[in-house]
This record gives sequence, C-alpha cells and structure tokens, in this order.
Amino acid sequence: MWMLFSVGGASGFFSEIEKSIVEAFKEYFPMENKNLIEGDIIPDARESLSYNAMTSESKRWYKGLVPYVIDSSLRPMEPLIQEAMKNIQTRTACIRFKPRSGERDFILIKKGKGCNSYVGRQGGQQEVSIGEGCESFGVVVHELTHSLGFHHEHNRSDRDQYIKIYMENIDPQYGSQFRKKSPNENRLINAFSYDSIMLYGSKSFSKSKRKPSMTKLNGETLTEVHHKKGLSKSDVERIRKLYSC
Repeated sequence: MWMLFSVGGASGFFSEIEKSIVEAFKEYFPMENKNLIEGDIIPDARESLSYNAMTSESKRWYKGLVPYVIDSSLRPMEPLIQEAMKNIQTRTACIRFKPRSGERDFILIKKGKGCNSYVGRQGGQQEVSIGEGCESFGVVVHELTHSLGFHHEHNRSDRDQYIKIYMENIDPQYGSQFRKKSPNENRLINAFSYDSIMLYGSKSFSKSKRKPSMTKLNGETLTEVHHKKGLSKSDVERIRKLYSC
C-alpha cells in the first residue's frame, strides 16, 4: 500500500513522489492516449466519429471476413490474439478472422504505442496496435471490436441514464474523451450495457486512479476492460445486427 505524507518542508518532495506514482499507474492504462479519439480510436477523416456503431455500410468487412497479419513483434502474444479472435468468431458465429492471403483490405496487428485501432474497414492496410501494457484478453477483444465498426459505450447519447461522469476527477486534457453524443449523432443498435467490452472502467482517464472517472448511477464501479472476459451478450447482438447475420 502506498502512503503519502506532507511534513514541513517535505511536502514538495512527496508531491513529486505522488506524481511519479500517478505516472506509474498510467502505464497500466495504455488506452489513454490524448492524441486519439476517445483514447484509443485512430481518426478517420472520411467519416464522423460520433456514433456508437459506424454509419457507412461500405466500412463493414465483406461477409464478416477479416484478413489479418500479425507482425513479428507480437509473436509471443499470438496465442492470446488468436484466443481473442476465437471469442469473437465463436460468440457471433458470423465474423471470421483469417490469415491474409493477398487480400487488398486487411488488419495489421502490431506492437505500436499503446492500444488503438481504426473503426471499421478502411481500405488497404489498417493497423491495430497492441503495445506495451495491452497484453490482456479483454483489451485485444476491445480493439478488434473497434476494427469491426464499434465505438465506446460511455459516449452514447443515453449514457446519463446509466452512468455518472465525474468531470472533477478527470485529467483536464482528457475531458473531451467523455463528450456525450447528441441523439441525432447516434446509431444505437440496442440498449446500454454495463458488460459491453466497449465500456471503459471506473479508473479510465482519472487524475490519480484513486477516484473514479465514472460509475454506475448507484455508485458501483465499472469493470476495467483488461479484466473483462470478452464479448458480452449485448456486444454479440450488436455485431450480428450490424453484419446482418
């Protein structure tokens, strides 16, 4: 357990220690990138990023088939990545990941900076980054689900009926990551789900990780993505509806 004190002239010293501890905590939240949309979405200039699910049918993967290449930098993680793909394939029964064999459009899964992905099929090669700190089953499923065409749960227009956002606990530089969509921006396929793999946990983007950035309305904490066990029932329903399967 970490204990911080302020004794006489030592307060400045311990504030530096606290700062270093906060930085250490951030290493375990690699989906928090201030330069990306909502922390882990790579911007696509061709379409607004203001939807729970992508809006363009052309960005779905044809017949739910997703060709992929796993970069050599991630060979040690290949079994985990394969298990994440299997979770999506088995649960949806219509999405299939296959090793690329010359297809023009494919995902390149590589060890980049943090965890991030485009939303939906972009055309040509598109990267899914599984960097340092992203080595968990839930995080890999989360990023792969982005690549299928889904945004985050906590940005939905109806989120205030289900969760409470504590802006006072959120690092100011990340405040925009919690922007609530307006009703006309949404493409909501089904009801809000606390279990969705696309819902961040209560510590995400928090200033210190001691106070929550968001909770359920009753104050209960939200499970961190890296502790989740894959797609929820709600996620499966959304994917199947989006891909008409």
